[in-house]
Amino acid sequence: MNELRFHISPGVIPEPLLKKSYFATWGRVPRPTEIVLNGNEMTVCTSVKGSGTVHVPWLHTQIGLSMESTESLINLERPYSLVKELARGSLGRLLRKQFDWQMLGFRLPQELKTQIITAARRFSQAAVANETNPNIEQDLILLLEEFEQITLECTLLFTEQSLSWRIRIDEKLPVLLGIGLNNHPIESLYEFDLYAQFLQEAFHAVIPMPPWRILEPEPGRFCWEQLEKRISNSVRFGFDVIMGPLLCFDISAFPIWLTPHLHEEGTFESHATRFVNAITERYGSTVQAWILASRFNSYIIPEISQSRTITLVRTLAQQMRARGIETPILIGIDQPWGEYALTHIPEYDQVQIAESLMSCHEIDSFLMEINFGFNNRSTLPRDPMAVSNMIDQWSYLGKKVYVAISVPSASSSDMTDIDESIPTEYQWSEGLQQCWTELLLKTILGKRMVHGIFWTLLQDTNENSEDTKSLDMDLVPFTGLIDSQRVLKLAFKHFVLLRQSILK
Repeated sequence: MNELRFHISPGVIPEPLLKKSYFATWGRVPRPTEIVLNGNEMTVCTSVKGSGTVHVPWLHTQIGLSMESTESLINLERPYSLVKELARGSLGRLLRKQFDWQMLGFRLPQELKTQIITAARRFSQAAVANETNPNIEQDLILLLEEFEQITLECTLLFTEQSLSWRIRIDEKLPVLLGIGLNNHPIESLYEFDLYAQFLQEAFHAVIPMPPWRILEPEPGRFCWEQLEKRISNSVRFGFDVIMGPLLCFDISAFPIWLTPHLHEEGTFESHATRFVNAITERYGSTVQAWILASRFNSYIIPEISQSRTITLVRTLAQQMRARGIETPILIGIDQPWGEYALTHIPEYDQVQIAESLMSCHEIDSFLMEINFGFNNRSTLPRDPMAVSNMIDQWSYLGKKVYVAISVPSASSSDMTDIDESIPTEYQWSEGLQQCWTELLLKTILGKRMVHGIFWTLLQDTNENSEDTKSLDMDLVPFTGLIDSQRVLKLAFKHFVLLRQSILK
């Protein structure tokens, strides 16, 4: 057992959040982790040998909770200071990224340069001081907050420069904005009309597809009526249609009749192929883009190995092209930082999955699914610099990139998100959703390889509702841009501003 011990004063991070910490190996790949808390000491336990980074939720002064990380650490007899190592990690990340940006021609204002140098010197002095002095820990906390703020300012400056460059070349950016439609509203033309009046101001496209379970309730019997209504209403109001995910690799999205037979060799593949052929043949001339698969990298279905899944995805993409589908084919990459590996070690890591898919020429684009939250089905929040780095990594593979995002406007009450007993400032809120939306949209649009941004869910549903969502299943509640009473949230306006100002 590999153990890293940390000292942390009481109250610096609430205990429920400390338990969301995890260990990551080389390449910052998460691994199954056990967090043991004993007084002022936190022990990070993992079966993985060797050095690694530790990632911890931290309350950012502007954007709420986000993950901070240490540099690579090895086992020591004495415990590390958690705050010191998080500050060291934040400073190192900032300095490395500053060098990368300078290589691209970005120059920091002298004021920010001076601020970074001064803060780095203060950290050097605090790092060698007596760790038992409570004033030193408080200084380190303030330094970590300062590093976070500088990182955010630098990222926004780089994003603004990148956006200015893109706009100077294109005038209006050819980036598609799409919205996922959930199951229970907008079934009739009248209901859709209520939404369309303001959706037209913000979005180019809709993602209207319910899961496979709804569309094929019995083998070979398809119920297209619900989907037909959504498509015809969307087209009537001038929206492009994004179809998918055709295959969401969540067991609750599979047809009920299929799940008992997943262990049978070739059964899943044959039914999935028939379904994809049927829907592409029916709507091939209507759809502007296809999300072929989603969550295949993050969910473990014991009867279907990941190697089978990857082979099926590649084969289906080839068959779609052979059947005359010329519009883009997207592949969803859920939890792109790999949090799903906290519960199990997957058959393939992200890099291996990417390498396998990048060689399939029929697949046009990767869809990064970034659904912020703290439950097991969500992406742990990262600051805009981390989001920028992740998009860069996938852009280097040579395919177009789309990004699906969602951020909750309130914390859920089922205790799978974050514990309601912790202070209010740690909870999600509509103001935080608005702040995150603005930051994420700017950061993503500054990336030249990004061709589309999809917000996962249009309208909130009740937490315990059985209603399904078009782009995903059972995500964090309260991630819609409209509340359950059809009132627009503050975050919606940022899509409107982008559509009017810099997007075609």
